Amino acid sequence: MSKQNGVRTAVSTPPITEKRSHILIVDDEPEIAESLADFLMKKADFIVSAVPDGQEAIDFLQATVADDATEIDLVLLDMRMPNLSGLDVLNWIRDHETLRYTRVVLLTAAAGSSEKVEALTAGADDYITKPYRPQELLARVNTILRTQQLEKQLQRQSQQLAALNRIGQTVAATLEVTEVLATAVEGVDQLLSIELAGALMVEGGSHLRYQNLHGRGGPLPVTAVPTVPVGEGIFGTAFQEQTAVMLNFPGEDGRFNQAIDAPPNFDVNTLMAAPLVVRGRPVGLINAFNKTEGSFTEVDLDLFASLASSISEAIENAWLFTRIRQRQQEMLESRNTLQALIDGIPHPIYTINDDWQLIGINKSKADELDTVPEHLVNKVCYQTFFNRSQPCDHCQAAQTLAQKQAERWTINWKGDDHLPREWDVNAYPIPSKQASSARAVILWQDRTEERRLESSLLQAGKLAAIGQLAAGVAHEINNPLTAINANAEMLKMFIPAEDENYEAVDLIARAGDRATKVVRGLLDFARQEHYNLTEGDVNHSIRQTLDLVRYQLNTADAEVIQNMADDLPSIVASWEHLKSVWLNLIVNARDAVHQLPRHRQITITTRADGEHVQIIVQDNGKGMSEAELVHIFEPFYTTKDPGKGTGLGLATSHRIIEQHGGEINVVSAVNEGTTFIIRLPVNGNGKTNA
Repeated sequence: MSKQNGVRTAVSTPPITEKRSHILIVDDEPEIAESLADFLMKKADFIVSAVPDGQEAIDFLQATVADDATEIDLVLLDMRMPNLSGLDVLNWIRDHETLRYTRVVLLTAAAGSSEKVEALTAGADDYITKPYRPQELLARVNTILRTQQLEKQLQRQSQQLAALNRIGQTVAATLEVTEVLATAVEGVDQLLSIELAGALMVEGGSHLRYQNLHGRGGPLPVTAVPTVPVGEGIFGTAFQEQTAVMLNFPGEDGRFNQAIDAPPNFDVNTLMAAPLVVRGRPVGLINAFNKTEGSFTEVDLDLFASLASSISEAIENAWLFTRIRQRQQEMLESRNTLQALIDGIPHPIYTINDDWQLIGINKSKADELDTVPEHLVNKVCYQTFFNRSQPCDHCQAAQTLAQKQAERWTINWKGDDHLPREWDVNAYPIPSKQASSARAVILWQDRTEERRLESSLLQAGKLAAIGQLAAGVAHEINNPLTAINANAEMLKMFIPAEDENYEAVDLIARAGDRATKVVRGLLDFARQEHYNLTEGDVNHSIRQTLDLVRYQLNTADAEVIQNMADDLPSIVASWEHLKSVWLNLIVNARDAVHQLPRHRQITITTRADGEHVQIIVQDNGKGMSEAELVHIFEPFYTTKDPGKGTGLGLATSHRIIEQHGGEINVVSAVNEGTTFIIRLPVNGNGKTNA
């Protein structure tokens, strides 16, 4: 028992039967060829073939190239033959791409050194002078064949080491356990030239289950392969004892159990297995069945144990990576959840450190500056928000940073609309030991709307009082006015126009009408009507919107082509909302064509489409990619440069169109312009009253 890379190895194997060497004799003297062949076969158990001349030798060797089962290990070549000499055949062999490394011994009758030198110069591995002594010839043949076998073995081991290195590098670069096992099992054939390889992983601590099986034809299903109980069979024992094993005659080993150690309907001739050990604990096992040439060797077992060690390290790395990735995902989800909660707060929120640098900021505050939070991180708050060179006079966050106490203060100013603004600001300390981390969170709350609502409630109270007054007036005055107006009209019917009393009655009637109008006007003043849906013309609405942005279109030198159908049916809609949709699409189209050097064109088309009205807004601008189209209607997504769009326009437009029971779609490609298609129902079955 030995130890390889921390894994014990156990070997159970009889002596290996070496492959018989195949010798080709080329000699034009049949007696010499037959006696030499008979000697080599009986004395050394070689496989011997013989041909009488050089051309047949070339034909025979050429045939072995196409037949993988026939391989010539050594050519005994007579130097002097009619037609093609031995040197001619030797030169052909050395020039052949496949056969150039075949061992060749020249047989020469010359006693001088010139032919020997010529033979060795041409590439012969050795020469034998006729008449030769059989024992000397056999000794030289054995020496050449041993050298050849050693070279083949070294070459084969070099190839195995290269394969082991490739497999190790591949599995080391793989960060998924399933891919590690699949790659390793697939590579076992390259390493050892076997019929079948598999990988098993422990389940529940009591069974090993196949995860992969790979034959010479590719991956095989594992669903029908039985599990291996830990401690049973050769595989369960190797796993439990953490021992790599090699069996060249499994049937002679009492640990081998055909029922669990062999895949269904598969005859096992030879096998190897090596446990997969992670941090001293076995987690799985790899195995290999039926070496295609000969039996498994100690070198094979060492290579297999090395492969198992590489797989174990790759599995450990994959698990570590998975845990790190899960931890990162958990942290990311926690961060995203917290960020979503903060972003969901409509009030501006940001955190600062002792140097007044912004550590975090919510979307509400970033939207005020027409940017994204990422662009504000690490900037100084008073420089970024107020363009100041030192902290604001009104700011009390300095006390929070210094004394670790919450502070609250109010700020009042007038906005650009000359209306008063009022904000409450709260600063809360954040415990932290790192100077660069967030030390305080600042929360701004806009109280302006509350103040305006208070004013609105006051006005509503006044209007309610006027409404009550109007109702009382209507009740107390309308009834007498009705009698006065009715009797005045009746008197006018009976009194002739030329009667002197007619003018007085007419004056009473006109005064009653005036009083009625006064009451009606008072009621109208007290009543606040809310209009949702009205019937109207889409074309008229679009033209009104175009008038609003005429200056911007002219400034951008954008040509607007109107293809509006004259027979467009009316629809029922909230027109102020639809105008905001037209405005957003037209402004976006203007921005899209603004970068064109010339021929800036926007086309607006309207037409009837069955029970719908179709509106198409098309531009010949820069267009959008498929990736951008996927997100174009998502809130806060914009294709404009930072600071030039909030990403709410199309999302809002989409919602408005949906509320009207319609649909909006977009078609675009890079450098091919953009087309928005809107369909609105004619029967007005939208949701705007909901």
